[in-house]
Amino acid sequence: MRWVFLRCLPLIGLIWGVIGPVHTQGADFSSVEQLLDAVQERSAGISSFSSRFVQTRYLSIFPQPVKFSGQLTMARPDRLRWEFLEPVPSVLLLDGRQGMKCDGDAPPRVFNLDADPVMRMVARQLLAWTSGTYRDVRENFDFDLIPGPGLGFTPKAGGAENVISRIEVIFEPETLQPLSVSINEPGGDHTLIVFAEYREITPSATLFNTCSTGP
Repeated sequence: MRWVFLRCLPLIGLIWGVIGPVHTQGADFSSVEQLLDAVQERSAGISSFSSRFVQTRYLSIFPQPVKFSGQLTMARPDRLRWEFLEPVPSVLLLDGRQGMKCDGDAPPRVFNLDADPVMRMVARQLLAWTSGTYRDVRENFDFDLIPGPGLGFTPKAGGAENVISRIEVIFEPETLQPLSVSINEPGGDHTLIVFAEYREITPSATLFNTCSTGP
């Protein structure tokens, strides 16, 4: 379970459902609730989008950080594609209750969320974060407001505190697009994900049930 959870940590850090301008005018948010309301309001108006990302893993066992680049595609309510493009191809797909994990030339691993409790837990959080419905994960995290504007997430006792010590998300002030997500682990390792090139799209259905790269 720990291996699967750690491989999916960058996804759990996603809070992406915000694309395009919103009328914030660089507002200073005075409370967590105010920022959550603004993000969720904008998220509700976006049916599908894609974004490029660069993920950098800082690991104590390696002298240099490990960097990956890839692309995220999301279609509400329950389709998601998280794809590493370089240096090692890898794809995680969610399509309703079905999912698939593809690593390089290895055969795809197909799973059903009803029969796989680990992936069901991961999917539940992924879909909550990517839809911008942060309140759906409040049973697992305490929220706090940080400069940026941004949100900090600290795992509650009995949850994910063994593998996550804190998540911090910084938003672009005018558009509320996430600029970066930092995921910190208890041992000092951490992951930084930086996003760019957000755009609204109309993805094909096959994008969420096939591992091959395509438009």
